Amino acid sequence: MQILVVDDEALARKRIVKFLAESELETSIIEASNGKEAISYLTSENPDLVFLDIQMTDMTGFDVLAKIPATRIPIIIFVTAFNNFAVQAFEVQALDFLLKPYKKERFFEALDRGMRQLRLKDQEAFQGKVVQLMQFMSTKDVLQQEKSSSYLTQIVLKKNKKYYFVKTEDINYIKSSGYYAEIFTMSDEKHVYRISMSDFSEKLNPSQFSRINRSTIINIDNVKEVISEGMGDFSVIAKDGSTFGVTKNYKPAFLKQMGIR
Repeated sequence: MQILVVDDEALARKRIVKFLAESELETSIIEASNGKEAISYLTSENPDLVFLDIQMTDMTGFDVLAKIPATRIPIIIFVTAFNNFAVQAFEVQALDFLLKPYKKERFFEALDRGMRQLRLKDQEAFQGKVVQLMQFMSTKDVLQQEKSSSYLTQIVLKKNKKYYFVKTEDINYIKSSGYYAEIFTMSDEKHVYRISMSDFSEKLNPSQFSRINRSTIINIDNVKEVISEGMGDFSVIAKDGSTFGVTKNYKPAFLKQMGIR
């Protein structure tokens, strides 16, 4: 059986691949790191089952599906960080989803249901549900509603028996550290938060924060300078003197956000 894993976060893909390896299924696994790759694999490889991230840097999971003929949509397990409108839509259509961060037990529940769908060969009915879900998302603009209602304004951190509350407006920048994010505040404090950079980026207001490379998110109010290094390269200097590189995947959005042409 061929399974396609689509997520722009390498650690998120690695986790799904690891769980699949622990299952008793004989599988061939393909990984796609963005929507464009996903479309290519969906049209050329015809996978049996797809784990599809909803929010990616280049497009949404629904944008990917819109490029595929409805009759060729495989069985899909949606992966999302949203927990309100989108999840309600999945439940209404009886479509399976994994809500980040999910536990191993929940993953295998979703996998078992996906396998049951394949065994029943109920592909046409499943495709109809996906089409209805996409129509609902586009007409109600559910993703936009979800985003605007779910941005973090405060982060709750636990250390030993104490809870700390950090306002997002007090964050200077965020650095990736494996499965954790290191939060650096205006007052020179450092906190560790268990979340992937991709999930964290989705939960922060894009009018206040910008991801400038795979391992760094910066509060744009605390950008002191943006330096053109030549050859299309840019670097950012924060007000505390820290320097970060801006990689090409994130450069267009960052420069636009900063009003740089």
